[in-house]
Amino acid sequence: MADRKLKDFENYLEKEGYSQNSIATYLRAVEKFYLFLRFYGFKEKKFDEDKLISFLSSTYKTSGSLKTALSGIRKYLSFAFGIKLSVSVDVEDDFKDFILIEEDKLREFYERAVKSRKKDTKVALVMMFYLGLKPSEIAKLKNFTVKYIDKVPAIDEGKIKRLLIDREVIEVLKEVEANGVVTLSVNPNSLKVTFFKITGKAFSLNDFKENYAYRLIKRGLPVDIVVEFSGLSLDRVSYLYRFFTLKSKQDIIGEKLADL
Repeated sequence: MADRKLKDFENYLEKEGYSQNSIATYLRAVEKFYLFLRFYGFKEKKFDEDKLISFLSSTYKTSGSLKTALSGIRKYLSFAFGIKLSVSVDVEDDFKDFILIEEDKLREFYERAVKSRKKDTKVALVMMFYLGLKPSEIAKLKNFTVKYIDKVPAIDEGKIKRLLIDREVIEVLKEVEANGVVTLSVNPNSLKVTFFKITGKAFSLNDFKENYAYRLIKRGLPVDIVVEFSGLSLDRVSYLYRFFTLKSKQDIIGEKLADL
């Protein structure tokens, strides 16, 4: 049973776009988790979380490596058993490699999305591609108004916050706006199916969320605002900043030294 679930978990991580190094690290952590269960006689759905931390600490000597191991175990339990690991350790999901979605690829997805016969589906898909919103988040919006922050349009509905920096998003929202209110009616499951029909399996839903945050970073917004309006963690946004800085350095070196 455990071997089959581990294989299914590995396939899931591959489909979500995790690198082979990340997958190997997560699988090793899950193997340590099963050693822990056998050592104490626990079951997957019933174990002492504090003892788990203590057990893992004998192998993972730094806070970073321990957090990574817990992140893998957390994902596995959620995937395989629908269990939420509530251990009191701040685990950030910052181990997955960032996948840059180039502008021409994003435009390709947009052009396929606007061909949808259902107006609400078209709008929702564009919001997923450009704002990184999940189908469940779009379904929760239902009725909302586009607000303005110093003349910049934005969605600000509880935990769902996005600055509207792309003309494509603003234009499709106008199509379903009436008297200042945007109304959407979508089925999250069918929306997700349509999303992957357009994108294939090269990108995950989270990749679009991170690319939205990355575009905010490229516009020069500070970390705290990117965190607030992207829904990503501080650690993950900081990682994207490092990615952006490295890319910029590569571009600069190429421009200055390419002819040498």
